[in-house]
Amino acid sequence: MAAVIVAIPLIAFGITYGMVHTPDPKAVLDQQQTVTVYYSDGSVMTTIGPSTGGTRTVVGIDQIPPVVRHAVEAAEDEGFETNIGQGGITTQFVRLATGEDAQSLPEQWVQLVRGLKLNEQQTKADILAGYLNLVYLGRGAYGIQAAAQAYFGVNVDKLNPSQAAFLAGCIDQPSRSEDDKWTEQQWSHALDRMVANGWLGQDERAKYVTPPKPIPSNSGSLPPARTFIVRQVLAEAKDEGIDEDTLRHIGAQVHTTIDPKAQNLAEKAAQSLKSTDPDVGAALVSINPTSGDIVSWFGGDHPDQAVPDSADTVAQPGPVFQPLVLMAAIRANPQITLATPYNGTAPVVVGGQSIKNFGGADCGPQCTVGDAMKNNTNTVFYKMTDDIGPLQVKDAALKAGVAPTQVIGGKAGPALTSGDGKQTGDIIGAGGYPVRPLDMAQAYATLAANGQYKPAHFISSIADTKNNPIYDVKANPKATPTRVFEPAQSQLVTQSMLTGPGLEGGRQVASKAGATEFLDSPDNSDAWAVGYTPQVVTAVWVGHRKELAPMKEGVDAPTGIWQQYMNSYLKDKPAVQF
Repeated sequence: MAAVIVAIPLIAFGITYGMVHTPDPKAVLDQQQTVTVYYSDGSVMTTIGPSTGGTRTVVGIDQIPPVVRHAVEAAEDEGFETNIGQGGITTQFVRLATGEDAQSLPEQWVQLVRGLKLNEQQTKADILAGYLNLVYLGRGAYGIQAAAQAYFGVNVDKLNPSQAAFLAGCIDQPSRSEDDKWTEQQWSHALDRMVANGWLGQDERAKYVTPPKPIPSNSGSLPPARTFIVRQVLAEAKDEGIDEDTLRHIGAQVHTTIDPKAQNLAEKAAQSLKSTDPDVGAALVSINPTSGDIVSWFGGDHPDQAVPDSADTVAQPGPVFQPLVLMAAIRANPQITLATPYNGTAPVVVGGQSIKNFGGADCGPQCTVGDAMKNNTNTVFYKMTDDIGPLQVKDAALKAGVAPTQVIGGKAGPALTSGDGKQTGDIIGAGGYPVRPLDMAQAYATLAANGQYKPAHFISSIADTKNNPIYDVKANPKATPTRVFEPAQSQLVTQSMLTGPGLEGGRQVASKAGATEFLDSPDNSDAWAVGYTPQVVTAVWVGHRKELAPMKEGVDAPTGIWQQYMNSYLKDKPAVQF
């Protein structure tokens, strides 16, 4: 029995070893194809690949200095030079060369054997050379030589250790190669691991305090604002198990939900913001609530600068979070209506805390829920939260579609909690926990769909170069609509917002606008306008793009952008009642 137990895997290994083919590092460089990204109407948004705007210059291993090779090994596979073919570099080379991304156990078994066989048939130098000539590093650069030119304007043999570490760090997620915070983390990690492996002296490492500054990127014909969209599309594909290398290998045709006409309107509206502070910017996310399609997206105009995608960056929602508080309250206590009275004066003590209203939003000792929503009366929703418990509000927000994990200060952690990531306090009722414009658009889309949660998405389908289907959102179980609120509950919340900012022609719309104050100053830190008709939901944020700071812009700024976009988007569409 012991002999059989030993023999079976050996026999399986032998059979697999004889059947699998291994890619020749010198013969696979012509296999990479162009990825085409389409708008929802079938027109081309952009192409990604060496045949259209991408570059690749093949270099031999003798042209790649040891410091560059070691930087890549430090970032991707520290044991490459001694392992038997199961490290990251060999595995990634096989995946790049074959286009096969092992997911199932049988596929992983074949990949394991192929890596071992490749390691016996090829030298480490040839495998590394093939990998470094195939791998994509962002900026349309395929291979380490093209990347050296694209980022630093030099040949690969002129890269210093800091530049080599920067490029090595880009390999993991090349779509984030213009994200300064992310690239700094990657760069620092690569340098530190070079030191740990004896490839770089500590004295040399100490010379590099900050990352090298790449030369300006030539992003081609794609408008800067849409570079953020392409990044989101590639990230979504990766979340579905289809990374950038796989897309390129199959010559993917990626069909998105972005409506080119709506996108033009979104950019025009967002760019109408005129601020005396160059760091103040706008974000806009627009979703079709009946399908979850993201029809337009504006995260900023400067993807090559040290600013994040504002539509995907957290900010304090303040009053625009109040509809989710109301939803939680009526779920916990069905007796609550828009006529239910609360104390709308300020300051009041709730849960041992003195609470005030911002901007003179007091509405008297018998303030109805409807009036509190209209006036952004903070004390009412704070008391509502204290009555039912803040966890009820958190639960309603997560059910509506607020992402359960948020990135705050560069670190991912649980959403809607305090700094320690554990507790949720009554401050949630005042919109005190940061969320993204995408989260607010998604949550309001659930309300617009009468309590049906339909995950927002960028990709409708992906096919290979021969138009064979690879992915379809309609077949994705994660995209299945889910009933999270009763229709009557959603309709009541919608009704509470009918007195918000309006649209042209008296079109029925549920909307909410508000701002958060910066500390105890008269200035704002974040300003919002979010609202919907049955056809479209749009969230607009205005604030500082890099960090929390005071600004002079008030709620009129996002409201103006929101109204301009919504009016133009709905101009030729029928007026639909809730």
